[in-house]
Amino acid sequence: MWKRLFLGIFILLAFEVGLFLVMFPWSATWENNFFLNSIPALKDFLMSYYIRGAVSGLGFVNVFMAIGEAWHFRTRIRELESHETEEAARLTLEKT
Repeated sequence: MWKRLFLGIFILLAFEVGLFLVMFPWSATWENNFFLNSIPALKDFLMSYYIRGAVSGLGFVNVFMAIGEAWHFRTRIRELESHETEEAARLTLEKT
């Protein structure tokens, strides 16, 4: 049960972080934040379209990773459960 919950939370978190990273560099909040206003050298670097695109690209990687994990959800659960039963069998043999 906990495996399904953990994997589901992982998928949701990866998807949400990915969407945030895709959209945030192109928002007004990215341009008007405390760090950019206090460090002018950092502002020139982070306002570059290359950096914004790199951050958005990382977001797309997270989104596609979450979609891939959701697509193979049942397979991953089976793999985790079979690994757990193998580990339990190995520990039982070691005790005897």
